[in-house]
Parts: sequence; C-alpha cells; structure tokens
Amino acid sequence: MDLHRCRFVDYTPHTITSLAFSRPSSPEKLASADFRLAVGRSNGDIEIWNPRHNWIHELTLAGAKGRSIEGLVWSSSISDNEPSRLFSIGGSTYITEWDLKTGRPLVNYDCNAGTIWSIDVNSRGDKLAVGCDDGSVVVVDISGGSGSLEYDIICQRQDARVLSLKWNGEEQIVGGCADGRIRVWSYGDNTKGRILSTMRVDKSKTESTLVWTLEVLPAKNQLVSGDSTGHVKIWDLKYFSLMQSFKIHDADVLSIVRDAKEERFFSAGIDRKIHQYDLLHTKSSTKWVHSFNRLLHSNDIRAMAVTESKSFKVLVSGGVERAITIQPIDNFQDSKYKKLLVNQQISNVLVVPEQKLVILWQDQVVKIWKGLSNGKHKLISKLTLSDDENITSVDFKNKLLAVAKMTSVKIYELDEVDPENDKYMINKIRDENFDSMISGSKKVKFISDSKLLILTPDEELYQFSIDAENSQISLDDQIELIEHNASSSISYNDNVKTLTLTPNHKNIVISRFNGSIEVYPLGEDGFTLTKLSNSSSQPHLLAFRNDNELLVLTNDNKILEFNLFNQDQLLTAWSKRNSEFLPRQFTSLDDKPEGMFVKKERLWVYGTSWICYFDLTKNIPINKVYKNISTGKKRRRDGLSLDDDVDVNGDVIQLESSLKQSELDKLKRKIKEDEDGNDGEVQDDGEDEDIQERDSKAFSLTEKYRPIMKVADFGPNELLVVERPYFALPTTPAFNLPKLRV
Repeated sequence: MDLHRCRFVDYTPHTITSLAFSRPSSPEKLASADFRLAVGRSNGDIEIWNPRHNWIHELTLAGAKGRSIEGLVWSSSISDNEPSRLFSIGGSTYITEWDLKTGRPLVNYDCNAGTIWSIDVNSRGDKLAVGCDDGSVVVVDISGGSGSLEYDIICQRQDARVLSLKWNGEEQIVGGCADGRIRVWSYGDNTKGRILSTMRVDKSKTESTLVWTLEVLPAKNQLVSGDSTGHVKIWDLKYFSLMQSFKIHDADVLSIVRDAKEERFFSAGIDRKIHQYDLLHTKSSTKWVHSFNRLLHSNDIRAMAVTESKSFKVLVSGGVERAITIQPIDNFQDSKYKKLLVNQQISNVLVVPEQKLVILWQDQVVKIWKGLSNGKHKLISKLTLSDDENITSVDFKNKLLAVAKMTSVKIYELDEVDPENDKYMINKIRDENFDSMISGSKKVKFISDSKLLILTPDEELYQFSIDAENSQISLDDQIELIEHNASSSISYNDNVKTLTLTPNHKNIVISRFNGSIEVYPLGEDGFTLTKLSNSSSQPHLLAFRNDNELLVLTNDNKILEFNLFNQDQLLTAWSKRNSEFLPRQFTSLDDKPEGMFVKKERLWVYGTSWICYFDLTKNIPINKVYKNISTGKKRRRDGLSLDDDVDVNGDVIQLESSLKQSELDKLKRKIKEDEDGNDGEVQDDGEDEDIQERDSKAFSLTEKYRPIMKVADFGPNELLVVERPYFALPTTPAFNLPKLRV
C-alpha cells in the first residue's frame, strides 16, 4: 500500500487567551457529571473540553473575525442539577452569555461603559463585575436565571483602565489598574460602589506599571497581585497594606491562580515559567515562600486555571504557544504533564480520494489542494468569505462545495477551466429562497452529487436538492429525529455528536452526547428507525465496515461492532470474540483517538502521535505479550485525566472486571480449541509467542508519524497522512531566558 505523507496543510491553532472550569473546586467531592473546561481563543472561538477519558474536545462555539475572547467565567448554582452558565468578554462593551445547546450567543448585554477588560463572578454565582477601559466597574445581576442580565450599579469611577478584577466575598470588589494602583470598591449596604482604599505597586521608571492579574484569598482576607514589573505581591485586605513582595519573574506577570485551601498559589507570565508559592507555618506566624518553578511553555503564558476534586487536582495553562498544558498540582515540580496542541478530535480537514483533493477550512477561509500524478501538490482554490463569522463545517461532493456557519449555509460549484494546468473557478450558487429558509448550520453532509443534509443549530435535520445549472436549492424533507426529554445538568446532552451515512447512502447514523446511537432511513425504501444502544460509555468515533455493520470506538478506547438491522444479534461475531481482548498497547494510549475508517477489511484508527489497524478478518491473539488479559480496569495513575468513572447520571461505577479470571481462563481455552483444534490446555509462553508471530498482522501500531491531523483513504491502494510539524507553526519571538552554559 502506498502511503503519502502530506505536510503542506497549513493549519495553525490560535493563541489561548482565557481558561475557566465550570465548577468551583471541592477537594472532598468527586467532580460533577457536567464538569468541563472552557478555552477561549484569539479568533473568538470557545472550546468546551471534558477532562474525562483522556480529555475529549466536545464542542467549539464559533466566534468571529476580530472578536478575541479576553475573559471567561462560569456561573454555577449551589445545586449540581442546574447547568452552569458561560459568559465571555472580548474587546467590546458587551458581556455575552452562551447557549451551549445551540452553540450561539444567548444574549449580548451592553454595559453602557467603556470597552470591557476584565470580568469576575461572585461566590454565590448571582453577580458579575466587569472592569472597563474608562475606569468604571459595572456590576450586573444574573440571579434571574439563564439569559437574564440586569444592570445593578456602576461603582465610583477613576481614570485608569481596570485590567483585572476579583470579588472579595460579597462585600468588596478589588481591581488592578493601568496606573500601578490596586483599588478596592465596597459592595456593602452603606457604602455601595465607593472606593474604600487604594494600594500602590512598585513603579517602573521608564513606563507605566500595569496590574495585570489578581487573586483573592477570602478565608485569609489576603490579595495576591501580579504586575508588569514582574513583581508578585501579597496584600492584607483588612488594613490594605503590603505584607510580602517577590521579584522572581523576569517580565510581566499575566496570571495568578490558587488552590482551594489557600495554602499555595501559582504565577506565570511573559517569561514562560510557572512559579509555585507555599504557605509556611512557623511558631509565631505564617508567611509565603517561593518553592519551585517549571518551564513547560515555549512562549508567553496568558491564562491559567486550577481545579481540585477528590481524584483530580490539576493546573491548566495556555498562551501564545497555543497548547493546553495540563499538570498535577501535587508534586508540581517534577510530575508528568500533558500538552494538547494539534489535537484534531473535531477535524477541519476533508480528503476527497476520487479527485485527489485535500480541503482545509479555518476561520473564514477554505483552501483546496490537488494531489498531482507526479507526486506533487497544487493549491487550486482559496475561498475567503466576506462575512466575519467563523466556518463550522464543510463538505465536498463531485463539484459542489457546502460551507456552513452559525448564521448561513453557502453552496459553491468548483469548475475546471483549464484541465491541463489544473485551473479551477469557484462560482456561488445563489438562491434567495434557500438563504431565507436556513439561518445557519452546525454540520453539512452530502448524500449524493445533488443532495445535501443540513443540521441546524436547533438540532433539526433537513435534506435539500441542489440544481446547479438553474441555481436552485429546494427543500426535500425534514428528517424527524427522536425527542429526548431526559433532564440533565449538561444542556447539550441530547445534541448530535457525529452524523454519518451508511456506504450505500440509504441510512443516516447519528450518535449523541448522551451515549445513544440512532439509525434513520433516507427515502421510502429505507428501513424503519432503529435505536442501537445507550451504552454507559459514550461513542467517540463511528465507522462502517459495510452497509449493515457499524464499528463504534467508545470514550474509553473500546471497539464494538454492531449489526445495524438485527436487534436480536446486536454484536457481531468479531465483536463478541475481540472487544474484551483489545491489546493493552491500544487501550492505554496517551493520545485520544482522532478518527477511524475501514479500508479493505482493516479498521484504521489514529491519534496525534500514532496510527494503528485491526484486521477484521483475524482474531486478536489472547496472550501475555499483548497484555490484554487483565482482571480489572486499569485506572490511570498520572492524574492528568479525570477517571473517577462518574457516568452520565452522576453515579459512580465500581471498577470491577466484566469477566472473572476463571471465566477468562475458560474462554481462553475454548478460543484455543476453536482456533487450533488442540485439547484445550492453556499453552505456555513459548507457544504464545508463536501465535503472536503467526497472527501479528491482526493488530499493528506505529508511532512513526507525528503530529497527525488526518489519516484517510486516498485511492484503491493508497493512504494519506496529513502531518503538521510543530516547527512549521508560525510563532512570535518568545522571551529570551538566560541560558546556563555548563
């Protein structure tokens, strides 16, 4: 098989500008079922990540050009049943509340003050405070529930920009300003809105000092500040006086976060290092000491967030390097860490093997490359949309290109003008009726050369016919999806996660975040609706072996194969024999699988740093070399992923093996009898190795290619691997740390 390595796809992730966890830390409790991380990017996108099962990228809330996310907060009620609400700010006078179910802004609230620079939510989760460009601090009441933002007060104005903001209990708001001062506003009854005190940080002689970040320790009534001179200072909020000062950073301190017990905090900024400080108890007093630092980032650190639950205590950081970096806060100085950089769980690359096309979309641009017969490639088309919104989905079939955004769907025709020189022209198919009918889409998928499926933000699925010659796009049908009314603290729990078609294009198969897989017929000759499974472990990826058999990779790296239209025999023979005995090499992979597909009876699965295949015509050997006879689920011990096994309903699943050792031995003997025709005795290691040698092609894994964005079928005997080397990513100059020469 020919394998093409392709490195010309110039995808570049965006700078991380803000990070926020959906629930406050509670070290005694297990994390709630709706526990998520929101990641704000400089292109206006907000990513929602689930820390379970090795970090799952669940959603991307599409932003728009010039609307960087400069601050994110979640407001969560005391009860775990109410979904947390997500708010963002970014270079405007508006606070945006997001609807995670539709992926659209729920409300844009104008604060009627200057451009907003900072935002914080109080501990009760019913008030937002924002710091503005004109020196004012605006308090907004959000106690009315989802979508409700009401003006409360504007605090006493001063002249400097409010760059950072924190609530101190319910009585005070502390702001770090652009004139080197920290101001404390009262939110108490008698002095509401007034400035109580002003504290000064050390001023730079050459430029104005900016107080970039604040962190309040409410139980100790202390404040930690970080500024543009590189100082980290601890203040007493009772007497508004300086207690301690550290000059450890070589440049601006941009982010400070603390743990739940208020006994350690972390600072980071432009000099790329994260520093840890601990509270030291002596006989007469307590004081803060600088403990450790780590250099894990290659550029400025813009944001950090800490979360603590019973089994999961991590510090997450990100910035100009674009990677989400995760590390445990216990043994911070030398613990294992994880980076999510080119992590394409939601892919923005499309491969069209029939025409040898590779398509990339990002922000408002679609690029189409063609693989030429001489082994080279050529950029045949670049489409830049005039609207500001970011693209959510793209699909291509024959000559038609569908481009979806949250506000519109556009259809284009790719015409070959000069075949010899590979010259193409893109023409838009204009149909005003269609534009008024569809107001946006999360996913688009071609059924055939002229039929298109559109999934709207409101989770409605429509089928359209496209007549390119007459520029007409007409509605064929609305596909009625099953209603799910299960109450959940995750607002998008019933949303469609993946949408795919059977190879004969007669049925649609969708999986949802709640774990269900559903099959819908297309046209009148199709089968009736089937609901396949509602497994406690949710489906992560889907792939078809043929029109009747569906392979499902679950979030915990288990592969199941279902008979689509045989409810009596739901699992296929291959799945019954092999699903329990996947090689440990595969089930314990560090990188989350990004995609899978079937080609010539081989199931290909790939992640950022690995590609593997399973031969579906062979059984996976059960032996010690494969290490796939384990008597229990192996819990991850690195602490980088949330694996306390809380299922969708919030119940804790006991880590018990589905098969006892005696049953495993019995099954193993039976399989040996079936496969080898021997007397059923368990064989020793030597014979096990022979079996592995003979059946070595049943499973194969390589880590030769990295970082991988996409692996796809590229023709009868061809595979395409799209790589994006880290060194090829454009970057800005990083802070130059002094080098030690030994």
